[in-house]
Amino acid sequence: MAAVLPALVAAGIAGLATGMGALPLFFYDTLPRRAYDALLGACAGLMLSAATLGLLGHALEAVRDGGAVSVPQLCAVAFGFLTGAGLLFALDRYLPHLHAGGHPHHAHEQGKGDPDAHRQAMMVIGAMTLHRIPEGFAIGAGFAHGGTSLGMLLTVAVCFQNACEGIAMSAPLRKAGVARGKAFALVTSTGLALPIAALGGALLSVHPATLPFLLALAAGALIYVVSNEIIPESHSHGNEGTATLGLVLGFLAIVILQALTGHGHA
Repeated sequence: MAAVLPALVAAGIAGLATGMGALPLFFYDTLPRRAYDALLGACAGLMLSAATLGLLGHALEAVRDGGAVSVPQLCAVAFGFLTGAGLLFALDRYLPHLHAGGHPHHAHEQGKGDPDAHRQAMMVIGAMTLHRIPEGFAIGAGFAHGGTSLGMLLTVAVCFQNACEGIAMSAPLRKAGVARGKAFALVTSTGLALPIAALGGALLSVHPATLPFLLALAAGALIYVVSNEIIPESHSHGNEGTATLGLVLGFLAIVILQALTGHGHA
């Protein structure tokens, strides 16, 4: 239970980072495409590193029991990973929403004259709110591991990701003619899902027997989001090299933070 309060605080900060990402849109209606793709690439690297080196790394600690591989624990980790990816696949497939770009029109660049722009912008808001759920769950499960290192590194990764998605959400709202203040409030409100999901992740992960499964579940969900949303979006406008460089640097940032904290896992 000691992990619940820090998880809630960290998730609340990460939720507010979504609104911070919307702040540049008070001064500009959009950002240069190359800069936006570089930020998305960095987000992808941060999330991949946190999911693999952090969540999965800690989940696999329970697999080896006295040097021998625990088959039940390994099955729990594998099932948790597939469950996390499967849940996000189901949400993506069956809940009505619109991706941040490219399906079939890039909402980041919608014109103000498009009669469907407001509806599409709100569907982008819905999609990004769904993303807050696995991110918050991952933070809660990370803090429940028994220390703050994994939880804080996940928080750093999620904060940066949310700031990028704040841009992705606010740009189509502005293009749809939504006032700056209202757009900022709508974008920031999506972060409310983070502490709620973090609370669930922390409470469910308290029992040691469930922790490997839940850590792997969070990792599978995050990796699905990166593969299905962030990487395709960052590579769909001719800036693949820039986006890939961002991914590499984002991944490296978590590796460095991991080394500086003195822990074997993120």
